[in-house]
Amino acid sequence: MMNRPSFLLVLLAASLVDCATAFFVPSRSGGALLLSRSSARSTSTCSTAEKLGTSSVISTLRNNNNSGTGTCRPRYQHHVVSMALPALPAAITSAMTSCGSVVETVKAAMLSGSHILPTAGLTAVSAATVVPLTLFRQAYSFSVGYGCAVAAMCASLIRTFGLPSPFTKSAWTGLTTGAVPAPTLLTYAGLFYGLRLSAFLLLREVAVPSKSEQIKKLDKTSKPARIPFASAVGMFYAFMVSPVLFALRAASNGAGLSCPLGICAPALLAKVQWAGVILAFVGLTTEAVADQHKFFVKRNYGYTSSFVGPTRGLYGLCRHPNYLGEILFWTGIYLGGLPAFGTNVAAWITSTLGLWGIVSIMTGATKRLDEKQADRYEGEGAYKSWRDDVKAPLFPFVE
Repeated sequence: MMNRPSFLLVLLAASLVDCATAFFVPSRSGGALLLSRSSARSTSTCSTAEKLGTSSVISTLRNNNNSGTGTCRPRYQHHVVSMALPALPAAITSAMTSCGSVVETVKAAMLSGSHILPTAGLTAVSAATVVPLTLFRQAYSFSVGYGCAVAAMCASLIRTFGLPSPFTKSAWTGLTTGAVPAPTLLTYAGLFYGLRLSAFLLLREVAVPSKSEQIKKLDKTSKPARIPFASAVGMFYAFMVSPVLFALRAASNGAGLSCPLGICAPALLAKVQWAGVILAFVGLTTEAVADQHKFFVKRNYGYTSSFVGPTRGLYGLCRHPNYLGEILFWTGIYLGGLPAFGTNVAAWITSTLGLWGIVSIMTGATKRLDEKQADRYEGEGAYKSWRDDVKAPLFPFVE
């Protein structure tokens, strides 16, 4: 019988391998995404994979990167010739079908797994999102992959626990009367956060040529070497989202709120959970507003090297409100799940490590950006005036 550590490794590996190759949409999918095959025989000795007639993504990409004479070309090459949004439902359906039992295993782990298994299932979803994006761009592990992983995990939780789609009117019916459960809203907050962040980062990369070049220059590690690191990053993101998972599990199995730290006061715990939901949405909004404000100001000034702000709005309260928003969001996620932790040691460890990790990253990033701005804008009156007026780097009124 397979022991638990082996099962966790197989669970993660199977999700990465099967799900990463699932998004090849058949050509019969309405022509929305067309895949053509072109025969390309080579006179050289081909790889073992090609001799066996396989058309794996890895061997195809490797052979497509080779050029010149004597290289081994795959017998059939897949070329995406056109893509449109209608292809997405077919792609998702194809992925779910291809993953098959792997998806069911991950769902079972999140729904009813014990100890570390729920977080392992969440890790499988996160890593299956982060790894492919990191293979494309190494820097995506901390940017686009971050947002996409959070969105993917929350979307999988919505599907796993049978929550209504947040993009339907019925999902919000009864919101003002408290009919929408707090764990559901916490999940929606995570989904919106991930979608917003990944969309913003992609938009910024497209709109700012220097940012795109900067991201490309970070491709310094070979692609195979990126996989272990990206998988570990995916696990960290799963730790951050795990409070949502444990809140949903407590609500779905009828156990309700437990007694964390020996505190058995249902009314108080319910208030803590709702405070977490509110704080998560406040943090999400704060970060979104701060990101867009900074983006528009810099864009209006043509991304000049001189200091142009922003200096008002949220940037009049602290110098890095986008980082503040991120801390508020993840603190809200943690508080929203905390009443469901009870005596679950795995819940306490993973969730606390996730919160501690992201807070440490944001405080460190604040310090580094402050130093970078001080060096870059030294001697500029506008920057000195703003820094003298806004003394708080991260938390308002806290120097």
